[in-house]
Amino acid sequence: MTLIAKYITASLATLCFAAATAAADAPADAKADEGALAWEVLYRADVVANASGGLQRKTALLGNLDLKLSADLEKALGWNGGSAFVHAIASHGGKPNAKYVGSGQGIDNIEVDTNTAKIFQAWVQQQFFGDRLSVLLGLYDLNSEFYSTQSSGLFLHPAPGIGSELAQTGRNGPSIFPVSSVALRAKFQLLPSIYVQGVVLDGVPGDPDNPRGTHIQFDRGDGALRVAEIGYAPGSAEGDSAKAPLAKLALGVWSYTSRFDDLADVDAAGDPVRRKGNRGFYGIAERAFGDRMAGFLRMGVADPDVNPYARHFQAGVVYTGPFPGRPADQLGLSFSMAANGGKFLAAARAAGEPADQSETALEITYRAPLAPWLTLQPVIHRIINPGTDPRIKDATVLGVRFEFALGK
Repeated sequence: MTLIAKYITASLATLCFAAATAAADAPADAKADEGALAWEVLYRADVVANASGGLQRKTALLGNLDLKLSADLEKALGWNGGSAFVHAIASHGGKPNAKYVGSGQGIDNIEVDTNTAKIFQAWVQQQFFGDRLSVLLGLYDLNSEFYSTQSSGLFLHPAPGIGSELAQTGRNGPSIFPVSSVALRAKFQLLPSIYVQGVVLDGVPGDPDNPRGTHIQFDRGDGALRVAEIGYAPGSAEGDSAKAPLAKLALGVWSYTSRFDDLADVDAAGDPVRRKGNRGFYGIAERAFGDRMAGFLRMGVADPDVNPYARHFQAGVVYTGPFPGRPADQLGLSFSMAANGGKFLAAARAAGEPADQSETALEITYRAPLAPWLTLQPVIHRIINPGTDPRIKDATVLGVRFEFALGK
């Protein structure tokens, strides 16, 4: 870790800890009135069974713990327009997709390659111009604000979080769960319903050679990932979202500044051609239909010279309160398709490896809150062409998530 990285880490940790300490030390009546500090403890435990197809029929248990602390720095420290956030995660358990299914897009959004505990997010944010402009610096989850739709958050498949075409990119992925990088993000509210936001992130989150723990390092050749998004979202101005109908239209573009190996082309020495300009774009649309139903469409394109998936498409629908007496329950159905690009298919043929054009994932899930602190969510996945490998049979995956939550 460089001296700069150590300084940034220490500074962010100090600011966030100071905000939390100040809020905790405030008089009880002040805390109750002002709400300077908010915290959440969320534990998710999943039981996942590959019932047919895939790599082998087996069951796995896995879990993830989230600890979140938010501080209003104006209320805690008198810092006008300031806020801070710290988010720690800890993963454990099996690897159902990697060992039993073989999907290229994944099957469970808390499955990780390496179980570990780490600081996932730690940032400070400053508001300007009557909260129309906000600037954020620190460890940052790209998917917390970019490529995001509210209704897709119901699903357990990873793709409704961030599109598979963007999730595949970079030497160590983009800055999304479970590895984040330092980012500088700015968001401006052009009109009450129109926003524009952009972010620059370290191009290689964490340490690819050491996946355990939190690592901030700026190595030569890492480059940067740049993302910009413009969107229409009624109520996107702070404080208006609860009054506005669920609706969103957004277009995003992204690019890396570093170089990547071409999937098929080689130079005179037989080495992969190094390509600069790994880029792509995405579009998202979301709308509520009445009080109970919402749907979303999402699509993205990635550079086919350096990325296996060249295109990705998603659609989903969520119905709230499907049964009398259960107004908070949600029933959801989603479809996610990732398609390989021509370069990847050509490279596979040259290597004698069979490859299908695309992988498709279908999910049906039902989320049932049983108590303020407990939620049960069964799920069924159907994975068609897992890993786009014709040697792997289509898989049917059954699962159930137990979610325990406490917070203030």
